[in-house]
Amino acid sequence: MKKYLFYLLGFLLLLLSLGQPGLAGAEGIPARPIDTTVVDETQLLSSETIANIDQLNQTWAASEQQLQVGVYVTESLSRDIESLANETFRAWQVGFAGTDNGILLVIAIADREFRIETSDNAATVLTDVEAKDILENAREFFRQEDYDGGVTYIVQSIGDRFYGTSLGQEQLAAMEERTSAESDSFVLFLILILIFMIFGIIDKASRGRGGGPGNLLWMLVDDRHHYHNNHSSHSSSSSSFGGGGWSGGGGGGGGASSGW
Repeated sequence: MKKYLFYLLGFLLLLLSLGQPGLAGAEGIPARPIDTTVVDETQLLSSETIANIDQLNQTWAASEQQLQVGVYVTESLSRDIESLANETFRAWQVGFAGTDNGILLVIAIADREFRIETSDNAATVLTDVEAKDILENAREFFRQEDYDGGVTYIVQSIGDRFYGTSLGQEQLAAMEERTSAESDSFVLFLILILIFMIFGIIDKASRGRGGGPGNLLWMLVDDRHHYHNNHSSHSSSSSSFGGGGWSGGGGGGGGASSGW
């Protein structure tokens, strides 16, 4: 009899260990991170961005609201994004047990979809409509493949809603200003091309051969090429999250999905 009880106890312990969040993820669900709040399966996010998100979470962990924002970036969806976000939220137990202000951002790169999933309590601060607005405003970052900027904007905007800051709006304004400047530069570049093409035609007609302004045109094209090649780069830094959390309730409080 004792032998059977021993086997039964061992079986129950095995079931309990398999059910512990962070030890083993369910099918298609990543294991809960230990020393960070970000799981990036695509490796598109720079280490600096991950470190900044971890730092924000550490700061929030020391506040009264104890907001915690987890980030999960995957290449493609194994199911609809709502189900994936909800199941990952529950597996990770995003948030703190006492405050239950947990939020999860899920991004599927190939599917061009993202979702903000909120806990019951967090949904009273960040409504579904506000979550949708944040995702809509983030579209341009992702369309430009500025994943660092897009994720940073979303996480900061969530924090803005809880703490009355304006980090997200500053990030968005900087992106819009940069995009506008690049657009103006491109228009000017096209105008210059047109001008030198006209001068080239006039020069050819008057002298019966090319050259002159045409050579300058190719120099401009070459400069534009080098500008695009050197326009963006990632910096790197190490990240270690020590803010606690991962003890909140289940998801299902609310959220919003969108795409780019």
